[in-house]
Amino acid sequence: MRAIRCACRKMEACVKRGFKHMIRIGTRGSKLALKQAVLVREALLRVNGQIKTEFVILRTRGDRVQDRAISELGGQGVFASELEQALSSGQIDLAVHSAKDLPMNLADGLLISAVLPRADVRDVLVVPRGGRTPFSLGDTVPFIIGSGSRRRQMFAGRAWDHVVCRDIRGNVDTRLGRLKEGSYDGILLAQAGLDRLDLDPEQAEAFDFYPLSTELFLPAACQGIIAVEAVQGSAAAEISRKITDVDTELCYQIEREVLKRLSADCSEAVAVWCRRAEAGQGNEIVNSIGGHRQATDSLVLDVAYADRRVSLTCPAKLEEGRQMAQRAAKMVKAQENQDSRNDKGQ
Repeated sequence: MRAIRCACRKMEACVKRGFKHMIRIGTRGSKLALKQAVLVREALLRVNGQIKTEFVILRTRGDRVQDRAISELGGQGVFASELEQALSSGQIDLAVHSAKDLPMNLADGLLISAVLPRADVRDVLVVPRGGRTPFSLGDTVPFIIGSGSRRRQMFAGRAWDHVVCRDIRGNVDTRLGRLKEGSYDGILLAQAGLDRLDLDPEQAEAFDFYPLSTELFLPAACQGIIAVEAVQGSAAAEISRKITDVDTELCYQIEREVLKRLSADCSEAVAVWCRRAEAGQGNEIVNSIGGHRQATDSLVLDVAYADRRVSLTCPAKLEEGRQMAQRAAKMVKAQENQDSRNDKGQ
């Protein structure tokens, strides 16, 4: 109870010291981005109802340039750089991101101060209501899938025969509109985004939604995570730190460590998924202490890079998780090097 009172007093002091009027929350302008910003605001209000906020909508390069694939725009930071510039210049106090869109290296002086609890990590196939799917056996007519993700394109090609993947850009509404008008037979989206948007009944009834197994479609690193960025040492960073979800943050850090070790970003065909397995769920770590066997929580990490995939476990601690991430990256790289040597030998 004393710790809670101290935390509340500290937060109130931060509000008085750093934000006499408003915390300015920077966000992109799409419906999904605004929905995510609202979730951050609601989380802040839950920890301190006196906080006042306002949204500052910014357009990123990824929003402005819609006629080119993300990989052609440079991949890293196309949805984040303008938000980071606004933080650094003092235009905003916090920036809200889809964590999977963050660049590998944040701008100098900035940090991720919080992540919200992770949502559904799965990808989902969306087709017009009653439309054909790629699941049908014996169907040799090409099935056109819209996706700008190399990862999703890779997994779709492995999962289904006679699939042709074509790039698609735009927000969720734009993509659903292009599907409805017949530009594609199906599109691949993130389940988390659809859940947060809570499509209106008329829009939802126009489509069939097929959530995809993580065994077939391993998620992108940090998929389903909302990240909050702030200036290091700022009052906003200290305030927003109170809303972070500890388990999600642990997995976020480990998945980002894998990307760092692979020198990869969201524009590449790489998938990383870390999650906590509680003792008794089958993936726990069993230790022998004083002659007694004791099960403890563990972290489970899956990494897929091009056509290589590894799965590892470790105790649910940050340092062990980072070491596991480094091992996983080395293992898929070693497989890549071996494949390359085999190809040269043929």
